Amino acid sequence: MKKTILLSLITFILVACGKGGISESNADATSEAAVSKALAAIPPTHTPAPPKPTVAVTVIQTAIVTQIVEVIQEVEVEVEVTRLVDRPVTVTPTNTPVNSPTPSNTPTITPTPSQTPTPTETPTPTPTPNLAQTATMEAYGELAAPKGSGFYAVGTDILPGKWHSTSTNDGCYWARLDANQDILANHYGIAGGTVNIQSSDYEVEFNDCGTWEYVENAEPILQPDAADPKGDGFYTVGVEIAVGRWKSTSTDDSCYWERLDGNQEIIDNHYGMAGGTMTISAYDYEVSFLDCGTWEYQGP
Repeated sequence: MKKTILLSLITFILVACGKGGISESNADATSEAAVSKALAAIPPTHTPAPPKPTVAVTVIQTAIVTQIVEVIQEVEVEVEVTRLVDRPVTVTPTNTPVNSPTPSNTPTITPTPSQTPTPTETPTPTPTPNLAQTATMEAYGELAAPKGSGFYAVGTDILPGKWHSTSTNDGCYWARLDANQDILANHYGIAGGTVNIQSSDYEVEFNDCGTWEYVENAEPILQPDAADPKGDGFYTVGVEIAVGRWKSTSTDDSCYWERLDGNQEIIDNHYGMAGGTMTISAYDYEVSFLDCGTWEYQGP
């Protein structure tokens, strides 16, 4: 539209000039003014802005790796020339063991247990002869031979040491005497006990005690019936009676018991009511019971 109006104005100006009324310079001015006026009279039109182009941005990340290089400077120093001498050395190579495979656990076969035979009863061993005792008795002959009732001079008729009565009489009497026939020690009562004759004794007397046997070197061997019930009498500890607790079953009121050492010295004793308990020690040599009823073994 602008182009049409502009062309019309130019045509109009040219026609006017052609008619001869306007000079060439005035015509140019008039023409420019007319054009400016005509342009000013034309309403502006909105020219749309060209569309903005779409820009694609691509970001590229570049990693720069810095490598650290260690430089070792070697300083060469001139030294005196050293002559190398080759010396042959024989080296015996060792054999490198080849790894052998570890064997896996081989299960063992558990044998079927055979029936255990019933053990046979072990017979009670018979006492082994004491060679020292036998040798002593053979060497001393009559001095170590068994003795009955009577008087015996110590060292002449009888050996010093322990002698044991084998009887169970209740009227046994024995006495140890010095050179003046003074009593050093004595006993009256149940037989079956022990007398320890000293080498300093002058004489001994035995009366109604049964047979006396020399037991100084006898080895103590526990008899099979050592834990069986016991009545009145003397019992050698560890031979005729077991060590441990014993209980009286009687209710008598005149029970007497005593524990003796190897010299027939009393370690402990009791007189009175029966029915009590006594403990025999391994250090005791002998025990004596009288009117206490039956003694039963209670255990160690």
